[in-house]
Amino acid sequence: MSDNEREEKELDLSSPKVVTKYKSVAEIINKALQLVLSEYKPKAKIVDICEKGDSFIKHQSRNMYKNVKKKIERGVAFPTCVSVNNTLCHFSPLDMVKIDIGCHIDGFIAVVAHTHVLQGGPVTGSQADVIAAANTIAEVALRLVRSGRKNKDVTEAIRKVAAAYDCKIVEGVLSNQLKQFVIDGNKVVLSVLSLETRVDDAEFEENEVS
Repeated sequence: MSDNEREEKELDLSSPKVVTKYKSVAEIINKALQLVLSEYKPKAKIVDICEKGDSFIKHQSRNMYKNVKKKIERGVAFPTCVSVNNTLCHFSPLDMVKIDIGCHIDGFIAVVAHTHVLQGGPVTGSQADVIAAANTIAEVALRLVRSGRKNKDVTEAIRKVAAAYDCKIVEGVLSNQLKQFVIDGNKVVLSVLSLETRVDDAEFEENEVS
């Protein structure tokens, strides 16, 4: 096996080194999420929260792989985003907020997202239905992203869960495959079928990251 072939082989989850890097960024990003959540208080500025999330990721990732011979890029893979109420995602300028953060080491990316409700009492009614539906969809999708299953299986499951909660899925939302230094890979899961948005059929394979 040539050096180029060996290097290419190590770019997926068949390599223990790659798995270790994914585990490292996952640990960082989950800690970053807890930090961001702790900053949610009435009158808090979204820009301050986002800056703290990004700074934490930069500091934590900078302390990893410092002594390796080959320089490894690391840091923020997806800037901390806070999307308020009816803004679906990816808004960084309180009520219900959606948080997205991503970190990488050597281009291997971990992204975490969380929905947080700012209110004193329990969540009820349609708002509670939406949150429960989103949580159930995430759990179902996680179980379906397996070798041999197809992206359309996940889309169909999302449709069924949403219908069970009497919720509508937002059109045009995509979930992408992750690769080294690529946060929007070619294999895509579509949230809901529509005339305007189509994706190619794809089958999940071993050692891929979604």
